[in-house]
Amino acid sequence: MKSNVRILLATVLAFGTIFMSPISLSAKERPDLVIAVDNLWKTMDPVIGISTTGARVHSNVFDTLIRRNRWEDPDGNKLVPWLATSWERTTPTIWTFHLREGVKFHDGHVMDAEDVAFSISEERLWAKKPMAPRGKRYAAGIVRSEATGPLTVEIETATPDPSFAYRLVTPLGFVLPKHYYNEVGTDAFGQKPIGTGPYKIVSFDSAAELVAIAFDDYWKGPAPAASLTYRIVPEFSTRYAGLAAGEFDVIVSIPADQVASVSGTAGIKVMEKSIENYPMFAFNTLDTEETPNNPLKDVNLRKAMVTAIDRDGIVKALWGDATYVPAPFNFPEYGDYYDPNRKAVYTYDPKRAAEFLSKTNYDGEELIWHITRGFYPNYEVAAEFMVEQWREIGINVRMMIVDNFGLAYKRPFHMLNMSMSSEFSGDPYRPLWLDWGPFSSRTRAKHKTWIPSDKFLEIGERFAAAQDFSSRNAAYLDLVAEWEDITPGMYLWRNVVSYGVREDLNWDPGNSAVTIFDSMYLK
Repeated sequence: MKSNVRILLATVLAFGTIFMSPISLSAKERPDLVIAVDNLWKTMDPVIGISTTGARVHSNVFDTLIRRNRWEDPDGNKLVPWLATSWERTTPTIWTFHLREGVKFHDGHVMDAEDVAFSISEERLWAKKPMAPRGKRYAAGIVRSEATGPLTVEIETATPDPSFAYRLVTPLGFVLPKHYYNEVGTDAFGQKPIGTGPYKIVSFDSAAELVAIAFDDYWKGPAPAASLTYRIVPEFSTRYAGLAAGEFDVIVSIPADQVASVSGTAGIKVMEKSIENYPMFAFNTLDTEETPNNPLKDVNLRKAMVTAIDRDGIVKALWGDATYVPAPFNFPEYGDYYDPNRKAVYTYDPKRAAEFLSKTNYDGEELIWHITRGFYPNYEVAAEFMVEQWREIGINVRMMIVDNFGLAYKRPFHMLNMSMSSEFSGDPYRPLWLDWGPFSSRTRAKHKTWIPSDKFLEIGERFAAAQDFSSRNAAYLDLVAEWEDITPGMYLWRNVVSYGVREDLNWDPGNSAVTIFDSMYLK
């Protein structure tokens, strides 16, 4: 850099002046970051690519209407204006959003209310055949999204929803360009997306890498990196070697037993973050063509399996004090809904497990557990412990480790690995109702694992419609109780994500699995 400065000074002295824009100079000084990841989602449409592997990219390319302030509070408990400068509840069922002026998409189109209304529209999210079907669960309860002025949007819900603004920090709140989306269609948009974010994608191969360059017309100013390359490197040892050699600037998913080694490497720092994500597994509670006479239709077998597992012991052995076993849907980010004293109904109790098992007709049939290789830190090791504990009471589970979620979702399976995220601050709406309710992938996708009970649906509707904390909290607790009584899955721990980072890189993502490299997080 010093030699470049001397050359620049010599040029100025020789020619008297030099014409160079501040942006082009700063672009030369900005780093080209390479982030080694374990996987990338197959599409970058932000409501279709709902997973950690997609979310790592989305907030660098797209902006939401409202954002959680993680750069000042790692837990992001405060909502701040983003593409919406303000919002108000104008009637019990109508919210009005006022938009930022002059925001550009990556193709130069200036964002307006039509783009926002389209992004949350019936045709895109909740029509009989929507353009982005996976977005339907986020749009549950919305009946109208309408541009009422050049920079004003009204969103109407079927019933009063006092917490609606919190929903717009989720993928529902990402704003997409109506003209381009309609021109190219859903599939093409997912491969060549454009947004209003600080970086624009220039190439994307879901099997190899994604490259995005700085968007210097970004409304909040030039991005702090010249480019981002998300490169798939499935093996941790290869990611680690690349970071140590200077090939990568950031690596994800350091195994817990390797953290000390990585942090002891010269020029590398390690960040461990407890995040709002909860690894678990779902029981397949349904008879299908591939699994007729499914033993797990019997709730007593499911409860036997949950009470047979010493989750606290396993988590302590694998994570030490880095995390803990949560009671179902009792998470700290729920604010006033969180009760640190509430315990799970079904906890480790081998005697109780044997009693539940004695009530079933289970006769040692093999139960297949699909697990995606290396995706959740420590998951496979924990699964080995659990398989042994189930074997001790006579339950026969076979782990089937597969290379990607496409294979994991392929039947037959009796158990399926997954995790649930909690993007809302101060409210349990997302993981409890959106992820397990009538519009969730648990109930609608080809790999669905349960059909909610009539009671669960009735309580859920009451929960979604509640207007004050007292009635909403009561419905929330009833909904959790019904979920536990059905036992459609088992939560394992609050997730911990770890990053290996080049020591001189001033970047901190907060308590989030989302890798954002805008000026709020990268200095």
